[in-house]
Amino acid sequence: MSTPSAYKAGANTQARGKVGKVGKAAPAPAPRGKVATDTKHTPKDAKEMFLKRVQLCSITYDYSDDNKDVKAKSERNAALQDLREFLNDSKNVAQYVIPHLDLVIDMIKKNIFRPLPMDKKGGDKLGPGEAGAEGGDEDMVIDPAWPHLQGVYEFFFELIICEATDVKSLKVFITPSFIQDFLQLFDSEEPRERDYLKNILHRLYAKLVPRRKMIRKAINDSFLTMIHETQRFNGASELLDILASIISGFAVPLREEHVVFFKVIMIPLHKVQTAHIFHEQLLRCSMLFLSKDHALAIPLVEGLLRYWPFGNSVKETLYLTELQEVLEVCELAKLEPLIPKLFKRLVRCISGPQLQVADRAMCFFENDYFLGILRTFKQVTFPMVVPVIVELAETHWHKILQESLNALKVILKEIDPVAFDRALQTGSRDLARANSLGTMHNLPARATTEAKWDALAAKAKAIDPRFKAPCVPYVDSHVVGLNNMNGIMLTSQNLIPPT
Repeated sequence: MSTPSAYKAGANTQARGKVGKVGKAAPAPAPRGKVATDTKHTPKDAKEMFLKRVQLCSITYDYSDDNKDVKAKSERNAALQDLREFLNDSKNVAQYVIPHLDLVIDMIKKNIFRPLPMDKKGGDKLGPGEAGAEGGDEDMVIDPAWPHLQGVYEFFFELIICEATDVKSLKVFITPSFIQDFLQLFDSEEPRERDYLKNILHRLYAKLVPRRKMIRKAINDSFLTMIHETQRFNGASELLDILASIISGFAVPLREEHVVFFKVIMIPLHKVQTAHIFHEQLLRCSMLFLSKDHALAIPLVEGLLRYWPFGNSVKETLYLTELQEVLEVCELAKLEPLIPKLFKRLVRCISGPQLQVADRAMCFFENDYFLGILRTFKQVTFPMVVPVIVELAETHWHKILQESLNALKVILKEIDPVAFDRALQTGSRDLARANSLGTMHNLPARATTEAKWDALAAKAKAIDPRFKAPCVPYVDSHVVGLNNMNGIMLTSQNLIPPT
């Protein structure tokens, strides 16, 4: 019985390109989609085969229904695999891909440039508690088209990194409109797609030197849109990862456009409501800028104090972490004008009601460089810090933090006993008590608001004698009101609920 020809070919060529012991080397069977040099696959046939596969991959289908066009989708995926194999041979790229690069790029655009799946819960992702802040996948939107798009992204990536793909041919198709549409895809909810986009854009930036300025400008526009309009962008972390590698390559001293970018883009990015999601990448980019130019630390401290979050303890903790790192880069002489604002903010954090924020603010005093700042400007810092620390060391409701406050009180006294005692002169401690309780309970604002409601209730009573004022919580007559203590000092002991 004769042996099948396919089996013979496989037996004779176990390793592609090896020469047999007798006679000439048998030609290796060309993988599907590769150009062979035998008579069965002439250059004309290979060209037609390549163009046919490009045309087949340019057709898009309804990927939301797995039962529709099953055969056509399967053929398309097979053709896409053939195109990827074309890129394995630089001769194929030069002979077939580059001359028809317009059709190839058009095929890629038809596949990836599409309306992104809408996340119906996207409006809820402005707060600190969404799954995205912790990297959760429970609410992740899965694009049903992704299994069919992944091959297109892999083909595009391999096309860019292929040595036979020259810059002159490729840069013609990487236009501002292409980059703008490409960056819009970074808003995809699919993390795998964003990862491919990041790698492709990074490779484009590295390969197309004439297009680098255009790419940076398009990234700037995306961030400006997020800062001033949308407040959210799913691909912010990926774009910042790309920027980190770009910033690392900046020459010193920094050019004016890079300094402007830092002040106009990087600093305002901190105020975005979803900044806690990409803060790790943002901090890395900021510190890379400061490593290039230490003078940029002062504008960054000003920006952090200006955009300080309220009612968002997650972001506030991140701000404190970044502020401590940035302060170590600052020059003391240039930092002096910001000392009052800086310590006023730290005092508010320490005396505030949020335990994690207060604990993170206390970590500043464990840093030797920060203690040096405190010591250098003690004429300004001691009157602001000492009374509040002494007061909280006696009255704070959390015992562990109260112990830390007592330890800090000892440290402050050791730094300069005279300045410490001067800060505790008559009236200073009472003012500190009022400030600390006012910070926790916002007494002046509450009194003003309650007076307005009382006036409105009186008017309503005059109009309708049957009117009854609603029972409002957090007022003097309410069980949790601050003045229900009947004159008892507010301490950690009487805040502990009875057992």
